[in-house]
Amino acid sequence: MWSEEEISNREGAPFEKRKLRGLKSRSRRTEATVWIGKDGASEALISQVENQLKTRELVKVKIQRSALREFETNDFAARVAGSTDSSIIEIIGHTFTVYKKRTTQIMQEKN
Repeated sequence: MWSEEEISNREGAPFEKRKLRGLKSRSRRTEATVWIGKDGASEALISQVENQLKTRELVKVKIQRSALREFETNDFAARVAGSTDSSIIEIIGHTFTVYKKRTTQIMQEKN
């Protein structure tokens, strides 16, 4: 019964504990597919994350040290999640993972 309880992630979006645990597990097994460099979280980077979220649901982003001079990992994660309307699943070191439920083709056609 405790696995059905809803909990909030960093943005306040509710997740079931079981689902959040599964997403964290998937996150740890995947490699980073997007890297933030000295240009920071530019519009091109946000667009790349959005495109990957449409196909993958779960995107892992790694921040290079050159980008961490002005902002921290939490700041980058919050900006990317806010701009892509996704949820932060996990932040470990200079890496974070965002999740956005994929919409199916049928749902898009109805709208």
